Amino acid sequence: MKYTKILQLGLCLAFFYGCNPIEKVGPDICPSDDFSLTSEDLIINVLSPGVTQSLEDAGGNLDLTNEGLNIKSNFGEEVDWTLKISNGTQEKNFSGTGESFNVYWYGQPDKFDGTKMQFDEGSVTVELSVVCHDAVSKTFQLTGTQNFSTLDSNFGVLLRDWDQNGAYPVNGVTYDPINQSDGWSGKGGGVDVWELQYYNTTPSPAGGLYAQLSGSGENGMWYLGSHSFTLTNFSDLLPTQNVDSLYVNIFASAEEGAINTGSQIAVKNNGKSYLGLENINWTGWKLLSYKMSDLKTTSGDNLPSANITDFVLQLGAAPEPSNDLKVKYDFVLITVGAPLFSE
Repeated sequence: MKYTKILQLGLCLAFFYGCNPIEKVGPDICPSDDFSLTSEDLIINVLSPGVTQSLEDAGGNLDLTNEGLNIKSNFGEEVDWTLKISNGTQEKNFSGTGESFNVYWYGQPDKFDGTKMQFDEGSVTVELSVVCHDAVSKTFQLTGTQNFSTLDSNFGVLLRDWDQNGAYPVNGVTYDPINQSDGWSGKGGGVDVWELQYYNTTPSPAGGLYAQLSGSGENGMWYLGSHSFTLTNFSDLLPTQNVDSLYVNIFASAEEGAINTGSQIAVKNNGKSYLGLENINWTGWKLLSYKMSDLKTTSGDNLPSANITDFVLQLGAAPEPSNDLKVKYDFVLITVGAPLFSE
């Protein structure tokens, strides 16, 4: 009996020491025990041309007329984080995993409702959350209307809006077809009547003037004409040359009731045109967003770099040829990292 118990004990010890301890599966859900999150970790700076000041020094106010926000935090270790900007009815959300984050905000919600380009005026709260910890927040008062002419380059750059704003603004409220100081304009073969002009009859959600291209001829055509403007030193305006991280945002609209008009934008790189094409099958204005690396030549080659020399607006028929077309464009904005709106 005594030997039997000793044998049983030995077998138990052999089994215990012969087995490896259970290994951890997957990453830790929570940060380390040393991690803490306070409102001081949520750093919000108000940006205006040539000036950066803390939200507190700005009196808890943000005027979108010429200001935006740079929001950042350094966690000291890798964590899952979310950032929500909200006024109760509109939201902008950011999220990620890392030891820090650094984002820029100029008033846009996640979703574009077709009319509002920014948050409504009033109280806005910025809330930072890290898993396993209480969220921290700061609140400010929002005023003003964003015209995108004073953006930090890490957010993007407005190329043109036909209200004399942007890196390549128009010179006035009308297009001069003789001097063509706002860029080249020309008709396609077979077009008898051609016009590029600026109007505000049916403004886009960006407001003010827009460019209207119109052309007509005796026979149906695919291409009726185009307008282009030179982008001098374009690559110097942005913090990255990676076309996978750059987006073109532009409003497009057809003449009311038109069902055979194409939105045709292009950029020129090393003499080649790289296009973004849409059949306009919507009513009114629509904001189109293209990742720049998705722009292609007619033979299917993708845009290789941000070494862009010209921006082109075309008047074309789609899906069938046409002998009389009008198309409207407004607000050409390049954004970094994401399109202007996520929805």
